[in-house]
Amino acid sequence: MPNAPFAALAPCTAALLAGLVAGCQTAPAGSQEVLVGGTDYAFDAPKAPAAGVTDVRFVNRGRVPHEMALGQLHAGVTADSVMAYAAAGHDPGDLADVVGILIANPGDTAVGALRANLLPGRTYMMICSFRDADSLPPHLAMGMQASFVVK
Repeated sequence: MPNAPFAALAPCTAALLAGLVAGCQTAPAGSQEVLVGGTDYAFDAPKAPAAGVTDVRFVNRGRVPHEMALGQLHAGVTADSVMAYAAAGHDPGDLADVVGILIANPGDTAVGALRANLLPGRTYMMICSFRDADSLPPHLAMGMQASFVVK
C-alpha cells in the first residue's frame, strides 16, 4: 500500500482545485464578493452577508501560514458546539457541509475563491486547523474561527 498515505490528501486536493477553478471563472451577474482577512489567530469576517452566489476570498495578514476552511453548519449546529466537538478531538468538518479551503502564506492572498450559494438563515463557519508546530494546538483552539448567519 505505498499510496495509502496519499489517499487522505484527496479531499483536500479536490477542495483546493475547486477553489482554483472558481478563481478562474467570471463571477455571475448579481453575485457578490466577500473578503475574509486572517491574522494570528483570528478571522475578520462579514457579520451577515446577503444570500446568493458569493465568491469568498482570503487574505492572510498574519506572520504564519493560515487556511480558511469554510462550511455551512448542519441544521441545529452552533459555532459553540463545533468548538466543543473539536476540543473533544473530533473533526469539526463532521458538523458541516464543507464549501472548500483556501490557503495563504503570511502577507499573501489565496489563489482563487470559494464560490458558494449562501442560503438565507443558515450559519456558516470558517476555521483554521493549521499548527505552528506538532507540539502546539491548532489555530482553531487559539481562537481562529468565525461564523456568520446569512441575511
